[in-house]
Amino acid sequence: MKVKALVVAVLMCCSTLAMADKVRVLGVQEALLSSQAANDFRAQLEREFASEETALTDLERQAVEARDRVQQNQGLVSDEELQQLVMQFEKAYMEFQNRAEQMNQRRLEREEEFLTQMRPKLDQAIRTLIESEDIQVVVAKQATVYTSSAVDLTPRVIELLNQQ
Repeated sequence: MKVKALVVAVLMCCSTLAMADKVRVLGVQEALLSSQAANDFRAQLEREFASEETALTDLERQAVEARDRVQQNQGLVSDEELQQLVMQFEKAYMEFQNRAEQMNQRRLEREEEFLTQMRPKLDQAIRTLIESEDIQVVVAKQATVYTSSAVDLTPRVIELLNQQ
């Protein structure tokens, strides 16, 4: 009976080791964000939104200056003049907030477009590696406690993405 249990344990260990050879980990987000396409996209976004960011910086400066004027003139000017300064500050601040929100929304939309465009390329790179290496299981890198770099597909997926 003990021999049977020992044989079963040895077989389980051997099958686990054989299976481990077909298991890989992949950092999907890391692969996408480390690709040359992602680097090019980030540079393009910076160029695309540069003038808007400059305008936002100017609006922020105007709002800060208006706030400072309110604080400096409090108690020195009439209530009507103070109210006018407060309104100028609120207007500048609201304009800044609205424009920043619009820009962030457009940036998020562009990022979503990029990810949608890259998804088929990522899937193809992963599929290529799965087929070429006869991989049976791909685990999200974030779900692992420890993994050897030998089983990490991420660098090879990045390589394949850069070749596409």
